[in-house]
Amino acid sequence: MSTTLALPQRLDYQSLPDLLDELKSVTDDSLVLDAQELRQLGTLPLQTIMSAIKTRAEAGKSTRIASANDACIEMLGLFGFSPETLSQPEAWT
Repeated sequence: MSTTLALPQRLDYQSLPDLLDELKSVTDDSLVLDAQELRQLGTLPLQTIMSAIKTRAEAGKSTRIASANDACIEMLGLFGFSPETLSQPEAWT
């Protein structure tokens, strides 16, 4: 089974508790983070997403970023990621 989680326009420290609760509630083997609306991404939410991706991967579960808009792709690029590489913790250095 797969769960899709729509990310809000703005992910910053104020939105972190909601993001964390939503990520913790997903138990399906496949998680899709829909980044279609994401326009602003802070460091703490990114670290939270990375932790969830890595934890899920260690449990044999997949997580991927879908529908990333240009702003999202640009923000991830500033952190050294693309939607594809963020989904692959084994590629992080």
